[in-house]
Formats: sequence, structure tokens, C-alpha cells
Amino acid sequence: MKPLLCSLLCLFSLCHALAAEVVTVGAEDDWAPYSSVVDRQARGFAVDVVREAYALVGITAKFDVLPYARCMAATKAGTLVACFDAVPNAMIAKDYLWPEHPLFTTHMNVYALADSSASGMVAAKLEGRTVGVERGYEYGDEFDLNTKIIRKVVDKNDQGFKMLLARRIEFMAAEERIANALFARYPTEFGGKFKLVGTVATPGLYIAFSKSAPDSARLLRKFNEGYAMLRNSPRYRAIEAKWF
Repeated sequence: MKPLLCSLLCLFSLCHALAAEVVTVGAEDDWAPYSSVVDRQARGFAVDVVREAYALVGITAKFDVLPYARCMAATKAGTLVACFDAVPNAMIAKDYLWPEHPLFTTHMNVYALADSSASGMVAAKLEGRTVGVERGYEYGDEFDLNTKIIRKVVDKNDQGFKMLLARRIEFMAAEERIANALFARYPTEFGGKFKLVGTVATPGLYIAFSKSAPDSARLLRKFNEGYAMLRNSPRYRAIEAKWF
């Protein structure tokens, strides 16, 4: 019985060690419904996906919620293991490690005032025009690498839409569900005031892993493993239904 007891104790200790592993991941604070801060906690679709992907491989994910630009800078510097939600465009792809699959795909749209006559606004048509963008965000290579677009950088999307209302900019670039969530959250201020006039990209958004943080390569592999189980499961669709 003693060898069996020792084996069981070793197995229990191994399972406990696996279950006790914790990873702290950076989560952006202003991208509801994907990731935002609510009562000082990370909340959103991407938050749930990352948490549950890691849980499937015995890792508890905790979140450091902070502005996206700071989140990505800390990940690049190696003080955070990873950060989401990022587009691996030509400007940043080489600075991070990337999972096999995106957390989700989306539309990066262009918005104008409701009385605007603009339509079909792709990156080339925005050259020489003033466009609001959120600090540190990626909007696809055609937009991000086009130096002829006049960018007005804001810290939060709602600030950009307020600038658009005040006619201080001609357009606002924003992710589709983010914009819709803002319009619903502020119906008096934003409801019916804007219209969609173009799309500059339909990218996949990822969790970006550090190249220099300790153990980041292994944690990326574990994320890939857990996410492979989650992304084609009914649970992934349940998370989508919860947030969208």
C-alpha cells in the first residue's frame, strides 16, 4: 500500500502545482465589450476567452488593467507576459510573439457626422483628411502606414467622437462593436449623431506575448493549447452570446 499511497500523494501534489500556476496578463481598460475596467476589474469578451483558455490547461489567469499603449509597452519591455487586443501589423509584428489564431476578427470603421455626404472611405481616400485615432491602437497596415492621413490622437474613443461632434475633426476611426457600445452607452450625446462611412481593415485581434518576459514562450504555447480546445467549442459561442 505504501508505494500506491506515495504515488497518489505525488499525483495530488503535481495536480495541485499545475492548478496553482498563475499568469498575470495585461488587459486594456477602454475597449468594451472586448476588454475594459469595471469596478477595478477586467471585464469583457477577450478577458473571458483568455481566462478560460488558460483554465483548460490548468493555469489561472489574472489581469493587470491599464491603457492599451502602456500595456503593449510593458509587454515589449518584458514587465508583462502578454497584452490584448493587438493587431500584428507591420509596425509592431516583429516586437512580439503571436498565437496561432486571433481572439476574434473585426471591422475597423470610419465614422462621420450624420449629415456627412462621405462614403466608401478607405485609407487612400482619407489622405489629407483629419481622422481621430485612439493612442497606440492599430487600424490595419493600409491606414497605419499611410503618412498622408492627418491623425488626431485621443486617449479614449469617446473623446474622439466628442471632437467629431464639435467638428474639430472630419472622421473618427473606431472598431465596430466599440463604437456601437459607446453609442448605446451615451444615447443622449451620441445617439443618431454619427454614421458609418467606410472600413479601413478587417483584422484579427490577438493577445501579444513578450519576447523577453520570463517563461513567455512556454506561456504562449500553453495559451495555444488551451485556445485550440476553447475556440471550436460550445463554450466559445456561449461567451460570444454573453457579450454580443
